[in-house]
Formats: sequence, structure tokens, C-alpha cells
Amino acid sequence: MVKIAKRLRAGERKRLQKRMDEARVQGGLSASLFLEWEMNALTHADCFFFYGGRLCPKGVLSVFFPDEGHAELTVARFAEKTGILSELFFRALKECNRVGVSDIHTVVDPSLGFSLEEAEGITFSYERSEYMLRIALEELVKKHTGLPEDTVLTKEETEDGDGTVRYGLVRDRKVITECLIYPMPGTNEAYLYGLKTETAFRRQGLATRLMGEIAGDLTGQGIHMMRLQVSSENREAETLYRKLGFETEEERKYYRTKEQPDGRTGKLPERME
Repeated sequence: MVKIAKRLRAGERKRLQKRMDEARVQGGLSASLFLEWEMNALTHADCFFFYGGRLCPKGVLSVFFPDEGHAELTVARFAEKTGILSELFFRALKECNRVGVSDIHTVVDPSLGFSLEEAEGITFSYERSEYMLRIALEELVKKHTGLPEDTVLTKEETEDGDGTVRYGLVRDRKVITECLIYPMPGTNEAYLYGLKTETAFRRQGLATRLMGEIAGDLTGQGIHMMRLQVSSENREAETLYRKLGFETEEERKYYRTKEQPDGRTGKLPERME
């Protein structure tokens, strides 16, 4: 039942895109945290593993090879049938092993229905977590204390033309902290990304002040929830967001393979013919 597609024709890619859109609306994607990346990957992933047929896939796993010897696996689920995800997962591992890939990154979530311990002959080690955080903007508004007298708030739409807005704080005509806000179409939510503060102005509470201003502006537009994604490797940013009151909505744990003495990942289980 598992099929491999090295390349997808335009029609097949369109059908798969439609299937993923439907699954997202119905809440049937296990990789919702990386949905945006996965949608983009439909045009450049090196290999797709289908469960079912191309015209009506019940599950799909995309494998991206950014460089020789390295692979990244991302799973999407369309059905609840037992074994779909594990069959896709093990077939992908077997293919990576066949072509000599010795460094594999994968995401594991409890909803996937199997553990890494099932992959006998290949060892995975925890690398990092990715968190989807959220906060009710009213909570940020309550904490807002205003801007320093020598700073000015700026706001402008980006050139992307998708509604993304760049907010910033300016002092002496220089942007000292800024971020991007993407109002999500058809919802009362916004997505935050790209928050950064110039090195010389860090640890002065400026990012917190900026977030307060943004929260006030967004609630005035009828937006009441903000989401963002942050890695456990970025401890400074994670600490800031949690201090502001952001809470974990979803966590994804990243694992990578440990190389065996011969430089390979070891013999994979013969689950698939």
C-alpha cells in the first residue's frame, strides 16, 4: 500500500495540496505545527511516500534532502487507520539507508501512534523541541506600560502583499526593535515572527513595550489571539515569550540519528518489502 513518488506532476501536486487543505480544516493533520513548511515543500521535496493511491492518498510523508547524507522527514496524516504512519516512517528510513544517508532528522509527536524504540537497528537522540505558543492579546494589553518618551512606534505593510505588517520602535531615526505580524485570513488571530532587538538595546524591556503596543493595535482591529513558533535552542526568545504570558499550545520533539562505527545508521528493520 505504500507508494514512492520521486517527483509529482502538476495535477498530482494539486490534488495532494487540496487533500492537505481539507485535512487541515478538519483537524486531521498530525504535522500542523510545520504545516506552512510542508505546504512549501510540496514543490521541492525530493521524495513523497504515500499510503493508498496518488489520486486518493490516505497518508503522506515528505522527505527533503538538503544535502548529501542528510534527510529531513515530515509527516502528515489524513486517516486514523492503525499502522499508516509507522509504515510510512519505516519505508522512508529504509530508503534513506539504501541511498547512504547517515544523518536523519525527524519529528515525533505522541499522536503519531508509535515510538522511536520500534526502529530496531537505528538509534535516535533527542535534539531540540519546537513550541507553538499562544496568548490572548487582552493579557498583553493589561501588562502594557507605554513607550519610553524617546521612542516612536512605526507600522507599515511589507512588500509581500499578503497583509503582513512590520512594527518597530524607532529612536534617533534608527529602528531598535521590530517584528512582523501576519493577520490570519478568516480568523481573529495573528502570527508573530521575526522579533529582534539591536544588540546595544537589549535587556531594556523594549521588546516587551513593543508587544504591548502591538496588542493594543490588534485588539482594536478585532484580533484577540496571537501565536508564534520558537525553538528550545533559542532560550532567550523562549524566556521572553513565556515571561510575557505565552503558553504552550503544541510541542514537537526533534530527533536525529546517531551514526554507527561504520558511519551508517545501522540495519533497518525488515518491515517493508
